[in-house]
Amino acid sequence: MGTTRTAWHVLLVALLSQRGSRRFEVRSEVPLSAEPLRADYLLLRKSAESSEPAGTLRRLWDLLPSEAIVEFKSIGRPYRRRNLDRLLSYLHLYFADNPERIEQRSDLCGVLLVPSRTRSLDADVAALGLEWDDLGDGYWRLRGAAFALLVAEIDSVAEAEGDDLLRLFGHGEARTREARRWLAQQLGAEEMAMEMQDLEGFDEVVRKLLATLPPEQVLAAYAPEQRMAGLPPEQRVAGLPPEQRVAGLPPEQVLLALPDDALRGLSDAYLETLSAETRAAIRARIGR
Repeated sequence: MGTTRTAWHVLLVALLSQRGSRRFEVRSEVPLSAEPLRADYLLLRKSAESSEPAGTLRRLWDLLPSEAIVEFKSIGRPYRRRNLDRLLSYLHLYFADNPERIEQRSDLCGVLLVPSRTRSLDADVAALGLEWDDLGDGYWRLRGAAFALLVAEIDSVAEAEGDDLLRLFGHGEARTREARRWLAQQLGAEEMAMEMQDLEGFDEVVRKLLATLPPEQVLAAYAPEQRMAGLPPEQRVAGLPPEQRVAGLPPEQVLLALPDDALRGLSDAYLETLSAETRAAIRARIGR
């Protein structure tokens, strides 16, 4: 389990393979995770305290010890069974590898950020023998693990704290100009956009941004032909005055756009001046 492999490791594999129980297969240097062992975020308490209040997840920060490992589950990639086991494994590994910085287990905790509690999360908590402590406003503490565990339900926290930016990370939509501007600025930053565009969930972020913008601002980003693509003819001309609907059409096509009552008022002499095709179409409609 250590990071350094010695000659004794090789010899022990030989011993176990040659003289161990035949009921077991012996494998060595086996990766224990299909995904890299990399936490989403690590929060480190600074030595100098600040009196400036936090702007998001405002109650969380006072609940944290000196260090915290944070796992975030998004709408597009929600909590899955055994994700809590993974977070606990991160805590144990980080604690084992940093004895000079983390003297005791109470110096480290895990934080799980989820849009809302799910049945899969509840099932894992029950299977691990943990218990929920309701801290209010969407914050929870899980009791019974070797390390302190905190859960924050983004939807509930955003409502309780009036945090419109945090609401973007849950099921809600931005309600204020500040949140819309913030999201647009993040996507407009070239470095951040390049970092995100190839990642899972980027389309979801863009849809969230478009949902926050007024329709006219969204349409302004498209060329006229792109705005009209896919619309049926009646929707394309809806709202246009008659002169704009027929602008640019040849005179005979303008005639065919007239209602039947107007066509009945045309004289036979005038009809004879039209092309045979147009004349036949008009007479078919008015029964003349």
